Amino acid sequence: MDKIIGSNNLQVGQRVKVKGKTAADGKFVALEIGIKPPDDSVAIESKIQGVDLQKNALRLMNRDFTVASGAEIKGMQRESITLQNLKAGDIVKLKGTYSAPTGFVLARVKIQESKGFSIDELQGNINNIDQANNTLDVLGFTI
Repeated sequence: MDKIIGSNNLQVGQRVKVKGKTAADGKFVALEIGIKPPDDSVAIESKIQGVDLQKNALRLMNRDFTVASGAEIKGMQRESITLQNLKAGDIVKLKGTYSAPTGFVLARVKIQESKGFSIDELQGNINNIDQANNTLDVLGFTI
Protein backbone atom coordinates (compact mmCIF):
# COMPACT_ATOMS: atom_id res chain seq x y z
CA MET A 1 0.00 0.00 0.00
CA ASP A 2 1.18 3.53 -0.76
CA LYS A 3 2.10 5.77 2.14
CA ILE A 4 0.88 9.35 1.71
CA ILE A 5 3.29 11.90 3.19
CA GLY A 6 4.08 15.62 3.15
CA SER A 7 6.57 17.07 0.67
CA ASN A 8 9.11 17.70 3.45
CA ASN A 9 9.48 13.93 3.89
CA LEU A 10 10.45 13.27 0.25
CA GLN A 11 14.05 12.44 -0.65
CA VAL A 12 16.08 12.12 -3.86
CA GLY A 13 16.21 8.46 -4.88
CA GLN A 14 12.90 7.61 -3.21
CA ARG A 15 10.36 5.73 -5.37
CA VAL A 16 7.00 7.48 -5.60
CA LYS A 17 3.65 7.21 -7.33
CA VAL A 18 2.36 10.62 -8.41
CA LYS A 19 -1.23 11.14 -9.57
CA GLY A 20 -2.18 14.38 -11.28
CA LYS A 21 -2.45 16.24 -14.57
CA THR A 22 -0.01 17.61 -17.12
CA ALA A 23 -0.29 21.40 -17.41
CA ALA A 24 -0.02 23.31 -20.71
CA ASP A 25 3.53 24.43 -19.79
CA GLY A 26 4.63 20.77 -19.54
CA LYS A 27 4.82 20.67 -15.74
CA PHE A 28 2.99 17.91 -13.90
CA VAL A 29 0.51 19.16 -11.29
CA ALA A 30 0.36 16.57 -8.50
CA LEU A 31 -2.91 15.78 -6.78
CA GLU A 32 -1.39 12.96 -4.70
CA ILE A 33 2.12 11.67 -4.01
CA GLY A 34 2.67 8.31 -2.32
CA ILE A 35 5.85 6.39 -1.46
CA LYS A 36 6.34 3.02 -3.17
CA PRO A 37 8.78 0.19 -2.38
CA PRO A 38 12.08 0.33 -4.33
CA ASP A 39 11.88 -1.12 -7.86
CA ASP A 40 13.98 -0.70 -11.00
CA SER A 41 10.98 -0.51 -13.33
CA VAL A 42 9.05 2.70 -13.86
CA ALA A 43 5.57 3.41 -15.21
CA ILE A 44 3.52 6.14 -16.83
CA GLU A 45 -0.26 5.91 -17.19
CA SER A 46 -2.14 8.40 -19.34
CA LYS A 47 -4.40 8.93 -22.33
CA ILE A 48 -2.81 8.56 -25.77
CA GLN A 49 -2.77 11.91 -27.58
CA GLY A 50 -1.52 10.41 -30.84
CA VAL A 51 0.10 7.40 -32.51
CA ASP A 52 2.89 7.91 -35.09
CA LEU A 53 3.25 4.61 -36.96
CA GLN A 54 6.15 5.88 -39.09
CA LYS A 55 8.22 6.81 -36.03
CA ASN A 56 6.87 3.92 -33.90
CA ALA A 57 5.92 6.43 -31.22
CA LEU A 58 3.10 7.19 -28.82
CA ARG A 59 2.33 10.72 -27.62
CA LEU A 60 1.24 11.02 -24.01
CA MET A 61 1.39 13.97 -21.61
CA ASN A 62 2.75 16.21 -24.41
CA ARG A 63 5.78 13.92 -24.93
CA ASP A 64 6.70 11.28 -27.49
CA PHE A 65 7.66 7.76 -26.39
CA THR A 66 9.36 5.43 -28.88
CA VAL A 67 7.98 1.90 -29.01
CA ALA A 68 10.96 -0.34 -29.84
CA SER A 69 10.38 -3.38 -32.05
CA GLY A 70 10.80 -5.74 -29.08
CA ALA A 71 8.32 -3.93 -26.83
CA GLU A 72 5.38 -5.97 -25.63
CA ILE A 73 1.95 -4.46 -26.39
CA LYS A 74 -1.14 -5.89 -24.68
CA GLY A 75 -4.86 -5.21 -24.93
CA MET A 76 -7.22 -5.00 -21.96
CA GLN A 77 -7.62 -8.78 -21.87
CA ARG A 78 -3.80 -9.20 -21.91
CA GLU A 79 -3.88 -10.35 -25.53
CA SER A 80 -0.94 -9.40 -27.75
CA ILE A 81 -1.71 -6.51 -30.10
CA THR A 82 0.33 -4.19 -32.33
CA LEU A 83 0.98 -0.46 -32.33
CA GLN A 84 -1.59 -0.18 -35.13
CA ASN A 85 -4.30 -1.29 -32.65
CA LEU A 86 -3.66 1.71 -30.39
CA LYS A 87 -5.44 5.03 -30.97
CA ALA A 88 -5.76 8.50 -29.53
CA GLY A 89 -8.02 8.43 -26.48
CA ASP A 90 -6.92 4.98 -25.28
CA ILE A 91 -5.68 4.92 -21.67
CA VAL A 92 -2.37 3.06 -21.53
CA LYS A 93 0.24 2.12 -18.97
CA LEU A 94 3.83 2.29 -20.21
CA LYS A 95 6.41 0.27 -18.26
CA GLY A 96 10.15 0.39 -18.67
CA THR A 97 13.27 1.93 -17.20
CA TYR A 98 14.44 5.52 -16.76
CA SER A 99 17.74 7.33 -16.43
CA ALA A 100 18.52 10.99 -17.04
CA PRO A 101 20.94 10.27 -19.95
CA THR A 102 18.67 7.82 -21.82
CA GLY A 103 15.24 9.00 -20.71
CA PHE A 104 12.29 6.62 -20.54
CA VAL A 105 13.05 3.30 -22.28
CA LEU A 106 9.75 1.59 -22.95
CA ALA A 107 9.47 -2.21 -22.54
CA ARG A 108 5.69 -2.78 -22.27
CA VAL A 109 2.45 -1.05 -23.21
CA LYS A 110 -0.91 -2.19 -21.85
CA ILE A 111 -4.33 -0.71 -22.57
CA GLN A 112 -6.08 0.16 -19.29
CA GLU A 113 -9.79 0.27 -18.65
CA SER A 114 -11.20 3.80 -18.74
CA LYS A 115 -12.18 5.08 -15.30
CA GLY A 116 -14.56 7.70 -16.67
CA PHE A 117 -12.16 10.49 -15.70
CA SER A 118 -8.62 11.29 -16.75
CA ILE A 119 -5.85 11.27 -14.13
CA ASP A 120 -2.25 10.80 -15.21
CA GLU A 121 0.13 8.70 -13.11
CA LEU A 122 3.91 8.51 -12.81
CA GLN A 123 5.81 5.82 -10.88
CA GLY A 124 9.55 6.20 -10.48
CA ASN A 125 12.38 7.60 -8.40
CA ILE A 126 12.73 11.24 -7.41
CA ASN A 127 15.71 12.57 -9.40
CA ASN A 128 15.83 16.07 -7.94
CA ILE A 129 14.09 18.21 -5.31
CA ASP A 130 14.03 22.01 -5.64
CA GLN A 131 13.00 23.29 -2.20
CA ALA A 132 13.06 26.96 -3.33
CA ASN A 133 10.47 26.33 -6.07
CA ASN A 134 8.69 23.50 -4.21
CA THR A 135 9.15 21.11 -7.15
CA LEU A 136 10.60 17.66 -7.71
CA ASP A 137 11.61 15.72 -10.81
CA VAL A 138 10.32 12.22 -11.55
CA LEU A 139 10.91 10.48 -14.91
CA GLY A 140 11.97 13.79 -16.46
CA PHE A 141 8.76 15.55 -15.40
CA THR A 142 8.86 18.59 -13.11
CA ILE A 143 6.17 18.24 -10.46
